[in-house]
Amino acid sequence: MIKNQRIHVIDAIRGLAVLGILLANIQSWSGYKYIPLEQIDTLDYAHLDGLFRYLHLWIVDGKFYAMFSMLFGAGFGLQYLKNRDRMEQFIPVYRRRLTLLFLFGIAHALVWSGDILTLYALLAFVMILMRDLPTRSTLWVAIGLLLFFAIPQALMLYFGPEATSTSNLAHKVYPDVTPAQVTVALGEGGWVDAFSMNAHNLYWRWLDFLPNGRISRVLGFFMLGFYLARVQYFVHQVHRARWVLVWGVTGVALSALAYAMHANGSRWSVSGMDLLAKLVLVASQTTLALAFMSLTGVLYESSLGRRVLHPLTLIGKMAFTNYLMQSVVGITLFYGVGLGHYGSLGLAQLWLLALLIYSGQVLFSAVWLQLFRQGPIEWFWGCLTKRRFTTNRKFLLHVGGD
Repeated sequence: MIKNQRIHVIDAIRGLAVLGILLANIQSWSGYKYIPLEQIDTLDYAHLDGLFRYLHLWIVDGKFYAMFSMLFGAGFGLQYLKNRDRMEQFIPVYRRRLTLLFLFGIAHALVWSGDILTLYALLAFVMILMRDLPTRSTLWVAIGLLLFFAIPQALMLYFGPEATSTSNLAHKVYPDVTPAQVTVALGEGGWVDAFSMNAHNLYWRWLDFLPNGRISRVLGFFMLGFYLARVQYFVHQVHRARWVLVWGVTGVALSALAYAMHANGSRWSVSGMDLLAKLVLVASQTTLALAFMSLTGVLYESSLGRRVLHPLTLIGKMAFTNYLMQSVVGITLFYGVGLGHYGSLGLAQLWLLALLIYSGQVLFSAVWLQLFRQGPIEWFWGCLTKRRFTTNRKFLLHVGGD
């Protein structure tokens, strides 16, 4: 099955991950994170914000980027298994593919600071260096990388300067500019203002990778996905109901403990208990991500489940295109260079809008895949990788005589 057949349940899982990433990212595009806290209460349907922040913490926060990262590693793992007999040809081509991904990421990061493609490309170069580790060692390396962030956290806690608190003016605050300045630049300014503030936010995003451990954790998720592909988890295990129970119960219990301990993964630890809470939080995000993947696998086993999950499968087949499309739609709707609705919607409205955007992407993907084999960005990426342009049309019209 690995050799010749696409594992379609992975497309459904990837489509679910793209939905979760949209629910997370729309808070940044829309400017919700930068709305002063006292103004949030004045928004329409503000009384629902507490509920949707609770849903975000339990369902979205950290889970879907973990899934997406694991699937990236699994994608490499599946290609690795298919090409084990021709590594000398496969690896140079894959490195060229990653170089192109990095360039796509730079272009994306120029317009939105939340880009993940550059980080994925850079870390994937590291992942392929570890491709020949024994299978069990791959799992231990993955676990070690997921927990590695605790080392710099502990060093900063015991040997670094005393942590300073940032004023809690909004859900996202920078040390050098106010939320109002971000809102004016992105929500009301022109292209120069947008590029300038985006560059500022991009700088702080990468700087934040130090306390939140994003670099080592993403690489850890890559390696975990690589391990799951090597043991054929997506073929033989992901559809088994017991894994939904195991990962789900464990994830919910760890999440409850993390939130009871007020875990915050985006700052340096202020105490040993705070550091422990961060470890619990990472474990909860990982196990719940695995639970969501397993639940999708269980549903996909039945014909009814496959029909229900078909929209997710469509998105998953064009995940790269849909990921970039979401950024274009978000900037168009909210930025000052677009329609200018920055900082005007609460969480309930944003969740509804995200579902509408996703539904539009499902329709677009359905129509596109009726006519073409791959999404437009996937096709273009593949052509650049192969250094030749090939047709993407499913059906070619032949005009002329016999």
